Amino acid sequence: MLPRVSSNLRYLKSLFRQYYSTGCLEEPTYIHKREIGVQLIGEKSYRRHLSFPSMTMLYKFIVENPPLHLYYSSAYYDDPSANDMGAKGWRGSDLLFDIDSDHYEGCNSVITFCLKCGKSFEGSYKKCPRCGSGNVVTYPIIGFDCIKRAYNDALKIKTVLKDDYGLSNIKAYFSGNRGFHVKCFDDNIIDLTGDERRELAMYVSLNGLEPSIVFPPITRRKIVVFTTHEYGIRKRVFETLYDKSLIRRRGLYYEADYDDVLVSISDNKVDIDTVVTMDISRLSRFGGSINGKSGLVVLPVSNELPSSYQDFSPWDGTIVIKPLIDFSGLPVLGNKVSLKTGISLRVKTYIGVYLALKGLARIENIDRVEIRKCMIHS
Repeated sequence: MLPRVSSNLRYLKSLFRQYYSTGCLEEPTYIHKREIGVQLIGEKSYRRHLSFPSMTMLYKFIVENPPLHLYYSSAYYDDPSANDMGAKGWRGSDLLFDIDSDHYEGCNSVITFCLKCGKSFEGSYKKCPRCGSGNVVTYPIIGFDCIKRAYNDALKIKTVLKDDYGLSNIKAYFSGNRGFHVKCFDDNIIDLTGDERRELAMYVSLNGLEPSIVFPPITRRKIVVFTTHEYGIRKRVFETLYDKSLIRRRGLYYEADYDDVLVSISDNKVDIDTVVTMDISRLSRFGGSINGKSGLVVLPVSNELPSSYQDFSPWDGTIVIKPLIDFSGLPVLGNKVSLKTGISLRVKTYIGVYLALKGLARIENIDRVEIRKCMIHS
C-alpha cells in the first residue's frame, strides 16, 4: 500500500534515499542481462523493462528516484529493455521459491481500520461495515513466530535442492515483509522450462504426493518397511520418523506404522507458490533492498535467523509520527503501540515507518534517524 499522506512521501523519499546512498544492495550476476523493475515512492504503477549496464548506473537512478520496491528478473536476456517479452531473447533463469507465512494457521489475522468514522473491525473489508466508506486500511498481524516457521521451510527447500539434486549456490532471503524467498543460481537449472520447474516444485513441496505409491503399506497392520539406504522423499520421511523415535529396527530393515508415515509426510511438506517457481521471467527483490510494504530489508539469512523484526531494519533512532487512528496496544512488528488520532508520538524508526507505509500515521520528524551500516555483508 502506498502512503496516503503527502508529508509521508517527502520523508520516506529522504529515508530511502539516505539508505540507498550507502550502496548496500547485493549485486546479481550479469546485471546487464536482467530486466529491472521499480515502483517509485509516490507512483501507483510499476516501471518495467528497465536495464542498467552496471550497479553504478543503477545506484545513480535509485538515489535520484528512491524506489518503494526494487526488483530484478530471474531471467537473463539478450535485450532486457525490450518492451515485448518475446523480443527480449531469453537465455535462462534462476530458480525461485516463495514462502508466505500468512498461509500458516494462526498467521493470517487482519484488522480493518476505517479512516472516516474511526472504527476498527477484525477481518478484511473493502468498505467500512459501519459507514460504508471505502477509505479503509487493512492491517495484517503476523508474529515473528510465523517468520520463524517460514524460515524453517526455507531451510527444508535448501536441503532438498542440495541433497536430492546436488545443486549449489542456494540462498534464502527474508522477503522484507512476511516470508522468505529461496533462490538457486546454479548453472544446471538455468535452462529448465516452466513445466520442468513445476515438477521440481511439486517434488520439493510434496504437493500431490500419493503416499500409498511411495510408501506402500504391507500386512494388515499397515506397516511400511525402510532400508538403511533410502533416498529422496523416502529418506526425508525416514529421517523425520527416526528423529521422533517412530521407527523400529527389524534386523537389516526398519519399520513404521503407516499412520506415522502420513504424519511425517505432512511434517515435510512446504507450502510454496508454485506459480512463482514456474515463471521463468519472474521479478525478484534485490538483496539489500527495502520492501516498501514494511520498511524492512530483504536480507539473505544463512546460519541463524535474527531474533526480531528490528534486526531487519535499515534504520536506528526514532521518528515522530501523528497517528490517523485510535487503537490501544496495536501489534506492530513484535511491539504493542497505543495510538491516538492527532496526538504526536515518538517511536523507534522502524515502527514509525511501518505505520506510515500502512497508511495509519503521518511522519512529522526524522531528525534522530541513523542509517545502519550495510547489512548485506553481515
